[in-house]
Amino acid sequence: MSGHTIECPCGTVMRGADEDAVVAEAQSHAKSVHDMDLTDEQAREMARPN
Repeated sequence: MSGHTIECPCGTVMRGADEDAVVAEAQSHAKSVHDMDLTDEQAREMARPN
């Protein structure tokens, strides 16, 4: 499987076709679920290739 994954400390796992996609998904999750602004840099540090 290709793409990137970010696992939130809350246990939610987000997957994207590429790093940009998973970063956007993680930022959306952080805002909607945790009312938190996640920067691109923070999200990219969490991203791992599949």
